[in-house]
Amino acid sequence: MILVLGATGKVGRALVPALLDAGARVRALTRDPARARVDPRAEVVAGDLDVPADLPRLVDGVDKVFVLTSGHGRDGVTREAAIAREAARAGVAHLVKLSTTGVHFGQTDPISLAHAESEEAVRQAGPAWTVLRPGTFMDNRLAWRRSVVEFGTVHAPEDDPVSALVHARDIAAVAALVLTTPGHEGATYPLTGDEALTTGQQVEVLAAALGRPLEFVQEPEAAARERMLSFGWPRSAVDGVFDLKRQSAGNEGVVFDTVRTLLGRPALTFADWARENAHLFR
Repeated sequence: MILVLGATGKVGRALVPALLDAGARVRALTRDPARARVDPRAEVVAGDLDVPADLPRLVDGVDKVFVLTSGHGRDGVTREAAIAREAARAGVAHLVKLSTTGVHFGQTDPISLAHAESEEAVRQAGPAWTVLRPGTFMDNRLAWRRSVVEFGTVHAPEDDPVSALVHARDIAAVAALVLTTPGHEGATYPLTGDEALTTGQQVEVLAAALGRPLEFVQEPEAAARERMLSFGWPRSAVDGVFDLKRQSAGNEGVVFDTVRTLLGRPALTFADWARENAHLFR
């Protein structure tokens, strides 16, 4: 039995069916099973990682855990350390932790530091472990949806870094492989797409998928901050994003061949993602 945390998130919603297709039994964690859209073949369980009393029940009878929480900063570290400790007590054999390439590059922004601490908690818990470190998700470009739909524009901060964006489905495919085949224990895998694109190139790819031109607007950091705050983002989260962007400049464009090597096929492209999600931008 494989316990998947974050089963309804960007990676989890692709990972659950991938594991089931591989013949694994899956327990998918969600706060609200009645509203969750989870593959009906999975065992869907309600639970809250912030409630310690829930943890023994969640890992009971589980062999492996995909460790991914929605918390950031200290919240994420606390949740992932707690599930790792409980998994060890329950005799879980393998923990697979979803991290970030920021840790690979030794970045000290709050997001990367929190993941680095969580990685260490997973390594020290006792069970075998594997760490996946994806770069920037293609799904992050859904943040452009509102301005594209309403105004035909994409706003991005000046000096937005070149990025080797990774498709969430590729991350899920690697996670499924690691969780269902031997030989990955003790491995750390950085994950990116096969191509590094500027933000302007990404806008061109999306425009081609939509069949209409898009205006690319580069804005000063202050304006970008205000725009993000207007979406309801906490100021601490906005600060974290810009700290991450500053430290990842020069790193985000690094291409790793891990997806191609492990899966035996090219990584999915941003053009693939744009075509799949074009309906969301119309």
